[in-house]
Amino acid sequence: MSKPYDEYSQQSILRFAQKLEGKTLRSILSDEDISNIEIDFEQHPGNKGKFGHNIEKHYFKYDLNSRSFTDFPCSLELKVTPLYVKKNREYAPKERLVCNIINYMKIVNETWDKSTFLDKNRDTLIIRYIDPIDNNIHLLDYEILDAHIHNIFSNSDDAKQFEKDWNIIVNKIKEGKAHLLSEGDTEYLAANTKGANRESSLRKQPKSDELAPQRSFSFKPKFLRKILND
Repeated sequence: MSKPYDEYSQQSILRFAQKLEGKTLRSILSDEDISNIEIDFEQHPGNKGKFGHNIEKHYFKYDLNSRSFTDFPCSLELKVTPLYVKKNREYAPKERLVCNIINYMKIVNETWDKSTFLDKNRDTLIIRYIDPIDNNIHLLDYEILDAHIHNIFSNSDDAKQFEKDWNIIVNKIKEGKAHLLSEGDTEYLAANTKGANRESSLRKQPKSDELAPQRSFSFKPKFLRKILND
């Protein structure tokens, strides 16, 4: 299927994403796409996590995936993340932004500069929307605030903190302590648990017979607040 942007150009993708700013999916998608989303929403009500999936599938026109490489072939990853409005009317991140799953057995052989984390998340197209909190509001009517590309190395201090956090996580895994990882270990980059059922998501780790809960890298709300303020 032909896409309405050049998937080999980050700037083309960004320009297309910015057409969403200040709009809702209901105001910008085709009648057919809207109908498909409404049918799916009726069958699975209340699943706000599908908002990002619908942007991927119906706006950017690519199939949902969990592949190890980036969403777009120009080394660009897409992330859709919610904000909420505080009492003082300022915006704030509602939750962490989840990145790629950590493979305990393989990551111990990686270095920061050639890591699977950087391969996947060096350049991220971040689309932020306002979570209305009210479950009666249809996801088609969520307001999209903005879209921008964030590069891990755009701020040297931030990049150093990401590298430090990554090494803290990886060194703990190398010591056979993946089961002791905590989001409190780090500042910007977290290793958060991944999977609805802890027991079914247990994974082998190096240098230990103890199974560890599956985890993913994620941008912590602290970092998301920083780039929101920037």
